[in-house]
Amino acid sequence: MKQLITLLLCMFPLWVNAQTEEEIRKALESYDFETPIAQIAPAAGDSVFTPLRAQALKAMNRHSEALKEWNSILKEDSTNTKVLIELAECYKLVNRMMGATACYEKAVALHPENKYFRQQYIRSLLASDKYEEARKSCHAWLDMDSLSATAFKFLGMAYEGLVAADNPDALSNAFMAYNAAYRIDSLDAQTVAHIASIFNNNEQYPDAVAVTECYRSTDTLNVDVNRQNAKAYCMMKEYPTAVQRYEGLKAMGDRSFTTLYYLGVSHYGDNWMYGARDNLLEAHKKAPNDINILYYLGKASVRSSWKQEGMDYMKAALEIAVPTDSLMARLYDGLVECQRYVKTDPYERIETMKKLYSYNKKYRLFYSIADIYDRQKDYANAVHYYEKYMELVPKNLREALDEEGKPLPNAETLYQRVKRRVEKIKVEDFFRNGAHDDYFENKYMKMIQAKKDSLDRVKKK
Repeated sequence: MKQLITLLLCMFPLWVNAQTEEEIRKALESYDFETPIAQIAPAAGDSVFTPLRAQALKAMNRHSEALKEWNSILKEDSTNTKVLIELAECYKLVNRMMGATACYEKAVALHPENKYFRQQYIRSLLASDKYEEARKSCHAWLDMDSLSATAFKFLGMAYEGLVAADNPDALSNAFMAYNAAYRIDSLDAQTVAHIASIFNNNEQYPDAVAVTECYRSTDTLNVDVNRQNAKAYCMMKEYPTAVQRYEGLKAMGDRSFTTLYYLGVSHYGDNWMYGARDNLLEAHKKAPNDINILYYLGKASVRSSWKQEGMDYMKAALEIAVPTDSLMARLYDGLVECQRYVKTDPYERIETMKKLYSYNKKYRLFYSIADIYDRQKDYANAVHYYEKYMELVPKNLREALDEEGKPLPNAETLYQRVKRRVEKIKVEDFFRNGAHDDYFENKYMKMIQAKKDSLDRVKKK
């Protein structure tokens, strides 16, 4: 009897746990997520109840807490693939792609033959702009399965990402990868859309139409393929077909900027100004400062019932297209600064400074210009710009004065240094070339004569 009682007591906690687990699973099935969260201790690391609490937390968008639950289980078993995948999904939901990538990478290492794990790993690399790592992972996948259309497609995406990294062969490699994927699976919409996009960007519009129309013979509802198909027709100026495609996209709920813009342009090309204006207005709300939108919106408006508004749109486009003086001054000022750090041709720097002066009118630039000429031993231009600088310096800034207006001892302004430098250049020029104009002779002959007299007195002594 005692043995029976002891056995029942040992089994009681198991029975209670079974009852509790069943209740919690029923709560989850009934979308009662608060019950598991309340009844299960947080981050206990229990392999039965902790996953249930984590699922409930995820369902309630409490992703940071769910991460703690999954991590508590992973401490007990770092090779639990299910936990790794759940953890990766939570990391993605809180936009922590590095964490997700690490989990998928570990899952791939544990199960290299699993295609789902490889797909998710490469997707996370692409989402993190780690294109070179994605490229290598795709090649590793293809080494195991040379007929994987998905691997070739991801390889194309990786190469497209590398185009921005100034890889001259990346775009052609991307096209070849997509082409390989297309030959294996011509019904993959994503592959078709990428190929058509490359054709459109390369202005190969008939090729884009051909590949997308081939796909549309089996599926006319894919948004990405239809966007590329419609754009190709628009760029080929086949506006009625483009309108038909874009209106179809709108009917499917596509209100993206590009769809609204190109539909407006297509209506304009098809001489339906009201349709053009309606769609361009929607696009304008999404991008108020887009010059192309303003341009077509202005033209469509004046050719319909909104003449003055059309004029206003076109004026707004012109204001954006022609930069303000303040913006140009800032840009040229930045260019001058950059040229100081680069071994730029001195005369190119001078031209940049002259352009900058035309916008900001800061007279000190003449000093900088003169200084460059001076260093190049182009003394005529150096003197010219030194004197332009001196002319513009306000009189109260020409000399170093104290509060009472008296010259400060041992103090010198830039104006005074420039003045002394100009005098020296002109004196040296006289001794090299002699007097060459009346102005120079009248102003500096006495100075030169005084210098000669001083030398004569020294010789006599």
